[in-house]
Amino acid sequence: MILITALAANAQTAPAKLNPAEEWVIEQVKAGKIADLSEKFPNKEDRKLGATFLEDLLTGGKPNRKGVRLSGAIIDEEIDLTNAQILFEVRLQKCEFRRSATFVRANFTSSVSFNSSLFKRGADFNSMKVGDSAFFRTTGFEGPADFSWTEIAGNFEADWAQFNENAEASFNSMKVGGAASFEKAVFEGRVDFSWSHILGTFDAEGTKFKNKETVANFNSMKVGHNAFFREAVFVAPAAFSGAEIIGQFDVQKAHFGNEKEGASFNTMKIGSAFFQNAEFKGPVDFRFVDVNWISLSSVSWPRNGRWLDMTGMTYEYIRADAPGLQPHDALLKLIDQSPFSPAVYGNLEAFFLRQGYRAYADQAFIAGKRRERREHLSGFELVASWLLDQVVRYGRQPSRAGVFCAFFVAFGAALFSPKRMELQQVQTTPRTFNRFWYSLGLFLPVVNLESDKVWKPKPDQTFLRNYMRVHILLGWILVPLVLAALTGLIK
Repeated sequence: MILITALAANAQTAPAKLNPAEEWVIEQVKAGKIADLSEKFPNKEDRKLGATFLEDLLTGGKPNRKGVRLSGAIIDEEIDLTNAQILFEVRLQKCEFRRSATFVRANFTSSVSFNSSLFKRGADFNSMKVGDSAFFRTTGFEGPADFSWTEIAGNFEADWAQFNENAEASFNSMKVGGAASFEKAVFEGRVDFSWSHILGTFDAEGTKFKNKETVANFNSMKVGHNAFFREAVFVAPAAFSGAEIIGQFDVQKAHFGNEKEGASFNTMKIGSAFFQNAEFKGPVDFRFVDVNWISLSSVSWPRNGRWLDMTGMTYEYIRADAPGLQPHDALLKLIDQSPFSPAVYGNLEAFFLRQGYRAYADQAFIAGKRRERREHLSGFELVASWLLDQVVRYGRQPSRAGVFCAFFVAFGAALFSPKRMELQQVQTTPRTFNRFWYSLGLFLPVVNLESDKVWKPKPDQTFLRNYMRVHILLGWILVPLVLAALTGLIK
């Protein structure tokens, strides 16, 4: 009651020092009532409170157990509460701050509310501490708003807040012990949430980040529970590099409209991520993202170019879809948009194996090898890769080599007919020519069935004599490939 008594005494002994609005505020605060100046003073210019009056009102002691509750006040002087200690609840709602307002390192031991207020110049809350919650719902900022290094023990609520194009909004390194909510807020200027730490949920559902020139910066942000960006609109490039979301990262139906810089999520750590029906107009960076569960179903991606980078990305579960494609084919199509890396295809292969889909895992492996051949191999390596693909699908389908072997053995048996063959030496015991064993004997390397030593194509069978050498060479190529694929040497 110290301050109220002093102000009241001043009002009685020197009434000229307090205007009617200030005198009425003292009476309302002393009585524990809300001082709604817009109701008491219909004329807006009659609601003015001096900066010194307001500073003294907030710092002079505990006026009433209900604190200071003002509505509709006009403060047209610079207010400076740097290092102020405010020991009670404060509500300055629907107030208009026409000059700069400074709360640097101010300490509010209880809650503070600026709901529906308007800051026409700069609002500096840097390093402010609030022992309970802070409220800025539907608050307007026409100048810079600095919340860097603020510490809010409870919740921080700024739903429907408006930050105009001159209002650079900084929440850098802000700490919130509860939830932080910016639902349907509008940021027309620069916005920075980098290194902020929200222990509870972060809600930016329906929030608009409209500045085209600067990045909406969430780099290295930490959220202890869920982060909601459903239906958020990013005209600005979106940067979430290094952010950590313990729970859900929900960006369903969000719109990322920057075509040049797009959206960066690289090195994020996420519990689960939901991108269903999100729309990306520019490149998307998922490099080295570590996520447990991610859904990319019904996402609208850019039409042309390599617009997705999944280099180093790891996940336990991933889902995607595309018109006319099975889910596994949609995932293969998706990762084909990323710059080539064996790990990108290896991670998808490992995912399919965890799900029990061995055939899909093999498809992912083969797709990666084929892309490596297309983009990175040349000369002998390219030919060797092509041969492995055609014969054993890089070891994942060794039966294909068996089919090739069987074909060439059968083909050889058809070519090596008895009338085209002759004995190489006179046999004491009559010998009968068997075209199958002859073809197989030529084809199998190392194995000696001796028939190829006894029989040879006749001298006039020039083609057959040349093909015999090709037949042997094919055996030396295909049979080792079958054995290597079966033993797992080809990977």
